[in-house]
Amino acid sequence: MKRALYLILLLTLVISIVAACSNNEGSNNKDTGTNDKVTNDKTTTDKENVKVEFFQYKSEAVATYDALIAKFETANPGIDIVQINVPESETVLKVRVAKGEVPDIISVGGDAQFASLAKNEVLADLTDYSALASVIEGYKTTLKLITGTEEIYAVPFAANANGIIYNKGEFEALGLTVPTTKDEMDNVLAVVKAAGKVPFHLTFKDAWTALPAWNVFTASLQPATFYADRIAGTTTFAAAHKDLMTQYLEFMQNGQPGDRFKDGYNEGNAAFAQGASVMYLQGVWAIPEILKANPDIKLGVFPYPVSNEKSKNLLVSGVDSLFALSATTKYPDEAKRFIDFLIQPENAQQYTDEQKSFSAIHGVFQNEEFYSDLKPIFEEGRIADFPDHYINGMDLGIIVQELMARKDVDAALDKMDVEYDKLANR
Repeated sequence: MKRALYLILLLTLVISIVAACSNNEGSNNKDTGTNDKVTNDKTTTDKENVKVEFFQYKSEAVATYDALIAKFETANPGIDIVQINVPESETVLKVRVAKGEVPDIISVGGDAQFASLAKNEVLADLTDYSALASVIEGYKTTLKLITGTEEIYAVPFAANANGIIYNKGEFEALGLTVPTTKDEMDNVLAVVKAAGKVPFHLTFKDAWTALPAWNVFTASLQPATFYADRIAGTTTFAAAHKDLMTQYLEFMQNGQPGDRFKDGYNEGNAAFAQGASVMYLQGVWAIPEILKANPDIKLGVFPYPVSNEKSKNLLVSGVDSLFALSATTKYPDEAKRFIDFLIQPENAQQYTDEQKSFSAIHGVFQNEEFYSDLKPIFEEGRIADFPDHYINGMDLGIIVQELMARKDVDAALDKMDVEYDKLANR
Protein backbone atom coordinates (compact mmCIF):
# COMPACT_ATOMS: atom_id res chain seq x y z
CA MET A 1 0.00 0.00 0.00
CA LYS A 2 2.80 2.43 0.94
CA ARG A 3 4.59 1.77 -2.32
CA ALA A 4 1.41 2.22 -4.33
CA LEU A 5 0.64 5.47 -2.55
CA TYR A 6 4.22 6.61 -3.16
CA LEU A 7 3.89 6.00 -6.89
CA ILE A 8 0.50 7.72 -7.09
CA LEU A 9 1.82 10.79 -5.28
CA LEU A 10 4.93 10.87 -7.41
CA LEU A 11 2.88 10.63 -10.59
CA THR A 12 0.66 13.50 -9.42
CA LEU A 13 3.71 15.68 -8.75
CA VAL A 14 5.33 15.10 -12.11
CA ILE A 15 2.32 14.79 -14.42
CA SER A 16 2.72 18.40 -15.53
CA ILE A 17 6.16 17.67 -16.96
CA VAL A 18 5.44 14.33 -18.57
CA ALA A 19 4.70 15.92 -21.92
CA ALA A 20 7.93 17.87 -21.87
CA CYS A 21 9.95 14.90 -20.78
CA SER A 22 8.50 12.67 -23.47
CA ASN A 23 9.67 15.17 -26.08
CA ASN A 24 13.27 15.08 -24.88
CA GLU A 25 15.52 13.34 -27.39
CA GLY A 26 17.90 10.78 -26.03
CA SER A 27 21.27 10.05 -27.50
CA ASN A 28 20.49 6.63 -28.83
CA ASN A 29 22.37 4.66 -31.45
CA LYS A 30 19.15 3.24 -32.85
CA ASP A 31 16.20 5.40 -31.89
CA THR A 32 16.07 9.09 -31.00
CA GLY A 33 12.36 9.21 -30.45
CA THR A 34 10.43 9.50 -27.20
CA ASN A 35 10.58 7.05 -24.32
CA ASP A 36 7.10 5.83 -25.23
CA LYS A 37 8.31 4.92 -28.70
CA VAL A 38 11.25 3.02 -27.28
CA THR A 39 8.99 1.09 -24.93
CA ASN A 40 6.49 0.33 -27.68
CA ASP A 41 9.29 -0.89 -29.95
CA LYS A 42 9.75 -3.73 -27.47
CA THR A 43 6.47 -5.27 -28.53
CA THR A 44 5.62 -3.75 -31.91
CA THR A 45 8.78 -3.91 -34.03
CA ASP A 46 11.39 -6.42 -35.04
CA LYS A 47 9.83 -9.50 -33.43
CA GLU A 48 13.00 -11.52 -33.94
CA ASN A 49 15.28 -9.32 -31.83
CA VAL A 50 15.07 -8.67 -28.12
CA LYS A 51 15.34 -4.95 -27.34
CA VAL A 52 16.95 -4.21 -23.98
CA GLU A 53 16.59 -0.63 -22.77
CA PHE A 54 19.79 0.75 -21.27
CA PHE A 55 18.99 4.00 -19.43
CA GLN A 56 22.20 5.80 -18.45
CA TYR A 57 22.56 9.30 -17.06
CA LYS A 58 26.01 10.40 -18.24
CA SER A 59 25.91 12.50 -21.40
CA GLU A 60 29.71 12.40 -21.51
CA ALA A 61 29.66 8.62 -21.93
CA VAL A 62 27.19 8.30 -24.82
CA ALA A 63 29.81 7.79 -27.54
CA THR A 64 31.77 5.30 -25.43
CA TYR A 65 28.65 3.25 -24.79
CA ASP A 66 27.66 3.46 -28.46
CA ALA A 67 30.97 1.82 -29.39
CA LEU A 68 30.64 -0.86 -26.72
CA ILE A 69 27.04 -1.56 -27.70
CA ALA A 70 28.05 -2.04 -31.34
CA LYS A 71 30.75 -4.47 -30.25
CA PHE A 72 28.31 -6.37 -28.02
CA GLU A 73 25.61 -6.63 -30.70
CA THR A 74 28.09 -7.99 -33.23
CA ALA A 75 28.95 -10.78 -30.79
CA ASN A 76 25.32 -11.29 -29.68
CA PRO A 77 23.00 -11.30 -32.69
CA GLY A 78 19.37 -11.18 -31.68
CA ILE A 79 19.91 -8.71 -28.80
CA ASP A 80 19.53 -5.00 -29.49
CA ILE A 81 20.72 -2.62 -26.75
CA VAL A 82 18.77 0.64 -26.87
CA GLN A 83 20.80 3.35 -25.13
CA ILE A 84 18.69 6.11 -23.59
CA ASN A 85 20.37 9.30 -22.43
CA VAL A 86 18.17 12.34 -21.92
CA PRO A 87 18.38 15.80 -20.37
CA GLU A 88 17.02 15.95 -16.81
CA SER A 89 17.53 12.20 -16.56
CA GLU A 90 16.58 11.97 -12.88
CA THR A 91 13.20 13.58 -13.54
CA VAL A 92 12.59 11.46 -16.63
CA LEU A 93 13.40 8.29 -14.71
CA LYS A 94 10.98 9.26 -11.93
CA VAL A 95 8.25 9.75 -14.51
CA ARG A 96 8.93 6.40 -16.12
CA VAL A 97 8.92 4.61 -12.78
CA ALA A 98 5.64 6.30 -11.87
CA LYS A 99 4.16 5.16 -15.19
CA GLY A 100 5.38 1.60 -14.67
CA GLU A 101 7.78 1.84 -17.62
CA VAL A 102 11.02 0.95 -15.87
CA PRO A 103 14.03 0.52 -18.22
CA ASP A 104 15.58 -2.95 -18.25
CA ILE A 105 19.02 -1.69 -17.15
CA ILE A 106 19.43 1.51 -15.15
CA SER A 107 22.83 3.17 -14.86
CA VAL A 108 22.99 6.01 -12.34
CA GLY A 109 25.41 7.03 -9.60
CA GLY A 110 25.56 5.52 -6.15
CA ASP A 111 23.39 8.20 -4.59
CA ALA A 112 20.03 8.96 -2.99
CA GLN A 113 18.20 8.30 -6.26
CA PHE A 114 19.67 4.81 -6.42
CA ALA A 115 18.78 4.22 -2.75
CA SER A 116 15.20 5.29 -3.39
CA LEU A 117 14.85 2.93 -6.36
CA ALA A 118 16.23 0.04 -4.32
CA LYS A 119 14.08 0.72 -1.25
CA ASN A 120 10.91 1.03 -3.32
CA GLU A 121 11.41 -2.39 -4.94
CA VAL A 122 12.05 -0.96 -8.39
CA LEU A 123 15.37 -2.80 -8.69
CA ALA A 124 16.16 -6.51 -8.67
CA ASP A 125 18.21 -7.97 -5.83
CA LEU A 126 21.60 -8.82 -7.38
CA THR A 127 23.30 -10.09 -4.22
CA ASP A 128 23.90 -13.53 -5.74
CA TYR A 129 24.76 -12.27 -9.23
CA SER A 130 28.08 -13.77 -10.33
CA ALA A 131 29.23 -10.50 -11.91
CA LEU A 132 29.79 -9.03 -8.45
CA ALA A 133 32.85 -11.28 -8.03
CA SER A 134 34.65 -8.95 -10.47
CA VAL A 135 33.96 -5.85 -8.35
CA ILE A 136 36.39 -4.40 -5.80
CA GLU A 137 34.96 -5.14 -2.37
CA GLY A 138 34.92 -1.57 -1.08
CA TYR A 139 32.51 -0.41 -3.78
CA LYS A 140 30.04 -3.17 -2.92
CA THR A 141 30.21 -2.05 0.70
CA THR A 142 29.52 1.53 -0.40
CA LEU A 143 26.29 0.47 -2.11
CA LYS A 144 25.16 -1.34 1.03
CA LEU A 145 25.80 1.76 3.10
CA ILE A 146 23.85 3.92 0.66
CA THR A 147 20.78 1.66 0.68
CA GLY A 148 21.11 0.66 4.33
CA THR A 149 20.60 -3.00 3.42
CA GLU A 150 22.66 -6.17 3.31
CA GLU A 151 21.42 -6.85 -0.19
CA ILE A 152 23.22 -5.46 -3.25
CA TYR A 153 21.00 -3.91 -5.90
CA ALA A 154 23.57 -3.01 -8.58
CA VAL A 155 26.96 -3.81 -10.04
CA PRO A 156 29.40 -0.92 -9.39
CA PHE A 157 31.23 -0.12 -12.61
CA ALA A 158 33.07 3.20 -12.48
CA ALA A 159 34.26 5.45 -9.67
CA ASN A 160 35.15 9.11 -9.72
CA ALA A 161 37.17 11.64 -7.81
CA ASN A 162 35.95 15.08 -6.83
CA GLY A 163 38.89 17.46 -6.75
CA ILE A 164 40.03 20.82 -8.06
CA ILE A 165 40.95 20.62 -11.74
CA TYR A 166 43.77 23.01 -12.59
CA ASN A 167 45.57 24.28 -15.66
CA LYS A 168 49.18 23.15 -15.25
CA GLY A 169 50.41 25.69 -17.77
CA GLU A 170 48.90 28.53 -15.75
CA PHE A 171 50.35 27.17 -12.50
CA GLU A 172 53.81 26.99 -14.06
CA ALA A 173 53.54 30.50 -15.47
CA LEU A 174 52.54 31.88 -12.05
CA GLY A 175 55.19 29.88 -10.18
CA LEU A 176 52.58 27.96 -8.21
CA THR A 177 52.79 24.50 -6.69
CA VAL A 178 49.88 22.29 -5.73
CA PRO A 179 48.54 23.40 -2.32
CA THR A 180 48.10 20.80 0.42
CA THR A 181 46.77 22.99 3.26
CA LYS A 182 44.21 25.76 3.60
CA ASP A 183 46.92 28.40 4.08
CA GLU A 184 48.68 27.23 0.93
CA MET A 185 45.37 27.34 -0.96
CA ASP A 186 44.73 30.89 0.27
CA ASN A 187 48.15 31.84 -1.11
CA VAL A 188 47.34 30.28 -4.49
CA LEU A 189 44.11 32.27 -4.67
CA ALA A 190 45.93 35.49 -3.76
CA VAL A 191 48.63 34.97 -6.42
CA VAL A 192 46.08 34.17 -9.12
CA LYS A 193 44.03 37.28 -8.36
CA ALA A 194 47.12 39.50 -8.09
CA ALA A 195 48.03 38.39 -11.62
CA GLY A 196 44.64 39.61 -12.86
CA LYS A 197 43.37 36.10 -13.49
CA VAL A 198 40.22 34.30 -12.34
CA PRO A 199 40.63 31.45 -9.83
CA PHE A 200 37.38 29.56 -10.59
CA HIS A 201 34.83 29.68 -13.39
CA LEU A 202 31.49 29.09 -11.66
CA THR A 203 28.42 27.63 -13.34
CA PHE A 204 25.49 28.25 -10.99
CA LYS A 205 22.94 28.21 -13.81
CA ASP A 206 22.94 24.45 -13.15
CA ALA A 207 22.20 24.19 -9.43
CA TRP A 208 24.04 20.90 -8.94
CA THR A 209 27.37 22.42 -9.96
CA ALA A 210 27.63 24.08 -6.54
CA LEU A 211 27.59 20.62 -4.93
CA PRO A 212 31.03 19.18 -5.81
CA ALA A 213 32.74 21.74 -3.55
CA TRP A 214 29.97 21.45 -0.92
CA ASN A 215 30.53 17.70 -0.79
CA VAL A 216 34.22 18.16 0.00
CA PHE A 217 33.76 20.80 2.70
CA THR A 218 31.07 18.64 4.29
CA ALA A 219 32.95 15.34 4.06
CA SER A 220 36.14 16.86 5.45
CA LEU A 221 34.76 19.14 8.16
CA GLN A 222 31.47 17.75 9.49
CA PRO A 223 31.39 15.50 12.60
CA ALA A 224 32.10 11.87 11.68
CA THR A 225 28.75 10.72 13.13
CA PHE A 226 26.68 13.53 11.63
CA TYR A 227 24.30 11.47 9.48
CA ALA A 228 23.65 8.87 12.17
CA ASP A 229 23.03 11.69 14.66
CA ARG A 230 20.76 13.52 12.20
CA ILE A 231 18.68 10.39 11.66
CA ALA A 232 18.47 9.93 15.43
CA GLY A 233 17.34 13.54 15.82
CA THR A 234 20.22 14.52 18.10
CA THR A 235 21.69 17.16 15.78
CA THR A 236 20.70 19.43 12.90
CA PHE A 237 22.34 20.99 9.87
CA ALA A 238 22.04 24.37 11.59
CA ALA A 239 23.91 23.10 14.64
CA ALA A 240 26.63 21.05 12.96
CA HIS A 241 27.26 22.79 9.63
CA LYS A 242 27.38 26.51 10.49
CA ASP A 243 31.16 26.87 10.48
CA LEU A 244 31.84 24.66 7.46
CA MET A 245 29.07 26.30 5.44
CA THR A 246 30.44 29.73 6.24
CA GLN A 247 33.91 28.64 5.11
CA TYR A 248 32.42 27.06 1.98
CA LEU A 249 30.54 30.25 1.05
CA GLU A 250 33.70 32.33 1.49
CA PHE A 251 35.67 29.93 -0.71
CA MET A 252 33.04 30.13 -3.45
CA GLN A 253 33.46 33.89 -3.77
CA ASN A 254 36.62 33.34 -5.84
CA GLY A 255 34.73 33.01 -9.10
CA GLN A 256 34.60 35.16 -12.21
CA PRO A 257 33.34 38.74 -11.91
CA GLY A 258 29.83 39.46 -13.10
CA ASP A 259 26.99 36.97 -13.45
CA ARG A 260 27.99 33.57 -12.07
CA PHE A 261 24.52 32.20 -12.88
CA LYS A 262 24.82 32.75 -16.64
CA ASP A 263 26.75 29.58 -17.45
CA GLY A 264 25.86 25.97 -16.74
CA TYR A 265 27.99 22.83 -16.73
CA ASN A 266 28.52 22.56 -20.50
CA GLU A 267 29.41 26.24 -20.89
CA GLY A 268 31.73 26.01 -17.90
CA ASN A 269 33.63 23.07 -19.33
CA ALA A 270 34.23 24.97 -22.55
CA ALA A 271 35.11 28.22 -20.79
CA PHE A 272 37.71 26.60 -18.53
CA ALA A 273 39.16 24.71 -21.50
CA GLN A 274 39.67 28.02 -23.30
CA GLY A 275 41.40 29.69 -20.35
CA ALA A 276 38.58 31.53 -18.56
CA SER A 277 39.98 30.48 -15.18
CA VAL A 278 43.05 28.88 -13.67
CA MET A 279 41.07 26.23 -11.76
CA TYR A 280 37.68 24.54 -12.05
CA LEU A 281 35.53 23.11 -9.26
CA GLN A 282 34.32 19.90 -10.87
CA GLY A 283 34.86 16.20 -10.54
CA VAL A 284 36.96 14.22 -12.98
CA TRP A 285 33.83 13.43 -14.98
CA ALA A 286 34.27 16.86 -16.61
CA ILE A 287 37.73 16.09 -17.97
CA PRO A 288 36.63 14.33 -21.19
CA GLU A 289 34.48 17.35 -22.09
CA ILE A 290 37.29 19.79 -21.27
CA LEU A 291 39.70 17.85 -23.48
CA LYS A 292 37.16 17.80 -26.31
CA ALA A 293 37.06 21.59 -26.18
CA ASN A 294 40.85 21.92 -25.93
CA PRO A 295 42.88 18.76 -26.57
CA ASP A 296 46.14 20.64 -25.91
CA ILE A 297 45.35 21.82 -22.38
CA LYS A 298 47.61 20.40 -19.66
CA LEU A 299 45.46 19.36 -16.72
CA GLY A 300 45.98 18.20 -13.18
CA VAL A 301 43.67 17.43 -10.26
CA PHE A 302 44.35 17.94 -6.56
CA PRO A 303 42.23 17.35 -3.44
CA TYR A 304 40.56 20.40 -1.90
CA PRO A 305 42.82 21.67 0.92
CA VAL A 306 40.05 22.91 3.26
CA SER A 307 42.03 22.47 6.48
CA ASN A 308 45.56 23.03 7.72
CA GLU A 309 45.41 19.49 9.11
CA LYS A 310 46.28 17.39 6.08
CA SER A 311 44.53 14.34 7.53
CA LYS A 312 41.23 16.21 7.23
CA ASN A 313 41.70 17.04 3.57
CA LEU A 314 39.81 14.11 2.10
CA LEU A 315 39.36 13.16 -1.52
CA VAL A 316 35.68 12.60 -2.18
CA SER A 317 35.28 9.54 -4.37
CA GLY A 318 32.20 7.43 -4.96
CA VAL A 319 30.43 5.08 -7.33
CA ASP A 320 29.93 7.19 -10.43
CA SER A 321 28.21 4.56 -12.57
CA LEU A 322 26.49 1.34 -11.64
CA PHE A 323 24.33 -1.18 -13.46
CA ALA A 324 20.99 -2.02 -11.86
CA LEU A 325 18.35 -4.35 -13.21
CA SER A 326 14.64 -3.64 -13.25
CA ALA A 327 12.75 -5.95 -10.90
CA THR A 328 10.14 -6.35 -13.65
CA THR A 329 12.31 -6.68 -16.76
CA LYS A 330 11.12 -9.18 -19.31
CA TYR A 331 14.69 -9.85 -20.36
CA PRO A 332 16.84 -10.52 -17.28
CA ASP A 333 19.13 -12.99 -19.04
CA GLU A 334 19.83 -10.71 -21.99
CA ALA A 335 20.30 -7.70 -19.71
CA LYS A 336 22.79 -9.62 -17.55
CA ARG A 337 24.63 -10.75 -20.66
CA PHE A 338 25.20 -7.10 -21.57
CA ILE A 339 26.34 -6.24 -18.03
CA ASP A 340 28.69 -9.25 -18.06
CA PHE A 341 30.12 -7.90 -21.32
CA LEU A 342 30.65 -4.38 -19.97
CA ILE A 343 32.59 -5.53 -16.92
CA GLN A 344 35.00 -7.67 -18.91
CA PRO A 345 38.45 -6.11 -18.28
CA GLU A 346 39.01 -5.13 -21.91
CA ASN A 347 35.68 -3.28 -22.09
CA ALA A 348 35.90 -1.77 -18.63
CA GLN A 349 39.39 -0.53 -19.51
CA GLN A 350 38.03 1.12 -22.66
CA TYR A 351 35.44 2.95 -20.59
CA THR A 352 38.04 3.94 -17.97
CA ASP A 353 40.45 5.25 -20.60
CA GLU A 354 37.88 7.21 -22.58
CA GLN A 355 35.96 8.61 -19.61
CA LYS A 356 39.08 9.38 -17.54
CA SER A 357 37.38 7.64 -14.63
CA PHE A 358 38.49 5.07 -12.06
CA SER A 359 37.27 1.51 -12.28
CA ALA A 360 35.39 -0.57 -9.74
CA ILE A 361 36.46 -3.70 -11.60
CA HIS A 362 39.44 -5.81 -10.53
CA GLY A 363 42.44 -5.50 -12.85
CA VAL A 364 41.36 -2.27 -14.54
CA PHE A 365 43.57 0.74 -13.83
CA GLN A 366 43.64 4.48 -14.43
CA ASN A 367 47.07 5.52 -15.68
CA GLU A 368 46.53 9.12 -16.81
CA GLU A 369 49.42 11.39 -15.82
CA PHE A 370 47.10 14.24 -14.82
CA TYR A 371 45.92 12.15 -11.85
CA SER A 372 49.41 11.96 -10.37
CA ASP A 373 48.49 14.37 -7.54
CA LEU A 374 45.69 12.03 -6.46
CA LYS A 375 47.69 8.81 -6.26
CA PRO A 376 49.22 9.52 -2.81
CA ILE A 377 45.74 10.28 -1.45
CA PHE A 378 44.40 6.94 -2.64
CA GLU A 379 47.46 5.20 -1.21
CA GLU A 380 46.97 6.90 2.17
CA GLY A 381 43.28 6.04 2.19
CA ARG A 382 42.19 9.66 2.67
CA ILE A 383 38.92 8.93 0.87
CA ALA A 384 35.30 9.73 1.69
CA ASP A 385 32.07 9.01 -0.15
CA PHE A 386 29.88 11.86 -1.39
CA PRO A 387 27.86 13.26 1.54
CA ASP A 388 24.91 14.11 -0.70
CA HIS A 389 24.54 10.38 -1.40
CA TYR A 390 23.17 10.11 2.14
CA ILE A 391 20.73 13.01 1.96
CA ASN A 392 17.17 11.71 1.87
CA GLY A 393 16.00 13.14 -1.43
CA MET A 394 15.81 16.87 -0.64
CA ASP A 395 16.71 19.15 -3.55
CA LEU A 396 20.06 20.07 -2.07
CA GLY A 397 21.33 21.63 -5.29
CA ILE A 398 18.55 24.24 -5.28
CA ILE A 399 19.20 25.09 -1.62
CA VAL A 400 22.92 25.57 -2.23
CA GLN A 401 22.23 27.52 -5.42
CA GLU A 402 20.03 29.87 -3.35
CA LEU A 403 22.89 30.20 -0.86
CA MET A 404 25.15 31.34 -3.68
CA ALA A 405 22.60 33.99 -4.66
CA ARG A 406 21.56 35.24 -1.20
CA LYS A 407 24.70 34.47 0.84
CA ASP A 408 22.55 33.70 3.89
CA VAL A 409 24.09 30.68 5.64
CA ASP A 410 21.48 30.53 8.42
CA ALA A 411 18.58 30.53 5.95
CA ALA A 412 20.17 27.75 3.89
CA LEU A 413 20.81 25.55 6.92
CA ASP A 414 17.29 26.12 8.27
CA LYS A 415 15.86 25.13 4.89
CA MET A 416 17.97 21.95 4.86
CA ASP A 417 16.58 20.97 8.24
CA VAL A 418 13.00 21.73 7.23
CA GLU A 419 13.28 19.77 3.97
CA TYR A 420 15.11 16.87 5.63
CA ASP A 421 12.48 16.51 8.37
CA LYS A 422 9.65 16.83 5.88
CA LEU A 423 10.99 13.92 3.82
CA ALA A 424 11.95 11.86 6.87
CA ASN A 425 8.39 12.08 8.21
CA ARG A 426 6.68 10.90 5.04
